[in-house]
Amino acid sequence: MPALEATRLRKTYGGRVVLDDVALRLAPGRVHALVGENGAGKSTLIACLSGLTAPDAGEVRVGSARLPPGDVGAALAAGIGVVHQHFLLADALTAAENVVLGAEPRRGPGGLLLDRAAASKRVRDLAAARGMPLDPDALARDLGVGERQRVEILKALHRGATTMLLDEPTAVLSPGEIGGLLDAIRALAANGAAVLLVSHKLDEVFAVADDITVLRHGRVTLSVERSATTRDAVARAAVGDAALAVETAPSAVPEGAPVLALDGVRGAGAGPFTFALRAGEALGVAGVEGNGQRALLELVAGVARCDEGTITLGGADVTGATVASRRAAGLGWVPEDRERRGLLSTLSVAENLALGDVAVATRPGGFDQGAATAAARAVIARFDVRPADPSATVASLSGGNQQKVLVARELTFASKVLVVAQPTRGIDARAAASIRAALASARDAGVALLIVSSELDELRGLCGRVMVLRGGKIAGEVPVAQATDATLGAWMVG
Repeated sequence: MPALEATRLRKTYGGRVVLDDVALRLAPGRVHALVGENGAGKSTLIACLSGLTAPDAGEVRVGSARLPPGDVGAALAAGIGVVHQHFLLADALTAAENVVLGAEPRRGPGGLLLDRAAASKRVRDLAAARGMPLDPDALARDLGVGERQRVEILKALHRGATTMLLDEPTAVLSPGEIGGLLDAIRALAANGAAVLLVSHKLDEVFAVADDITVLRHGRVTLSVERSATTRDAVARAAVGDAALAVETAPSAVPEGAPVLALDGVRGAGAGPFTFALRAGEALGVAGVEGNGQRALLELVAGVARCDEGTITLGGADVTGATVASRRAAGLGWVPEDRERRGLLSTLSVAENLALGDVAVATRPGGFDQGAATAAARAVIARFDVRPADPSATVASLSGGNQQKVLVARELTFASKVLVVAQPTRGIDARAAASIRAALASARDAGVALLIVSSELDELRGLCGRVMVLRGGKIAGEVPVAQATDATLGAWMVG
């Protein structure tokens, strides 16, 4: 199998240099990790390699053949497959139908009919050969997160991919599923594929990669065999200095009356939930994605209706209260999807920071742009939002800086409780450390935190207790000292 090689790639957007003289070589039979902060150019590099975008300069070759720039069909024909972080499946189709979509086995006159039996057998055989067990006849909407990921990988393999580009593939997986995926990645390389793994998790990188390339501000700052470097060297190459440590969780649960209490709460297809949270305490929520985490936070925030049970905030019954009433009472909410549910991307940083502030919305004379801009400058400085421009649209910011804006806004409302989903998902080490530090500071100042995260180390670093949800219910809860991968993982999968 020929190697994939990119040389002297350059890409600019609106005068901003995103890739600057980037070189990368993916060899058959090896796993190559790509590491870097959000905005470092990783996604743009994948887009150039896969033909989704054309570089301004440089070239991509597979063996001796130069790929036409910006030609997805040519990239597919050359054996380049991409597995995106956000799955691109048709939920109403079976796993097999998703895998063969666009390259289906046909039957009947003129090959007009999909041969479902052949598709099912083909996918079953391919899954077995690649060590990725899968029921080809299950509907995609009924598959777990790990199974959906296997469908995406098998889809690329079915199309003949010999070079696999995996973009943050473990972001939504449980610990057990992550181990299975890393095994599958090793198996892909062992079968001769060239694998590019994009990951922020250095544990994964050093567990599976043969080679490591680091991007920083669009330039390659390190490209080396994994055996010839260290985690600290990779972190320094990515962010310019050693990544900040995660804050240590408090050793004891604070005393005092609960500031948030749920008693037999059901709603949004999940529950019952019964637990209490005190001022200055952080409670972590773990679980395989789709097991009631979103429903729990939306019930607390007031976005989902409570069908049964009682929710109290600061000693007051807020079971039927509106979102605005809960915010006025000191509740902040960071949803997991910042782009669709947390921020308005076409508005400025200053305008997004002012969203939901009842005092601003009802001020005589309407919105005070000057006051909003002044307030935004203080927040930008405190959270190191880049660029430091209150008038910049949120859409122009990297994912990490967008998340800083969202967390900063909600912390201004969270005088009692902050509920937050996936606070650092898909963002770089520096931005993640900044957000964790802000959450720890709020916790230590007396704000109660309810945190859903797929990063178990993140929960252990911030929380005094960790509970696991499975099937929309609480499967178990332990003090952080007992929150091992084995214990939490067993509850996750039952």
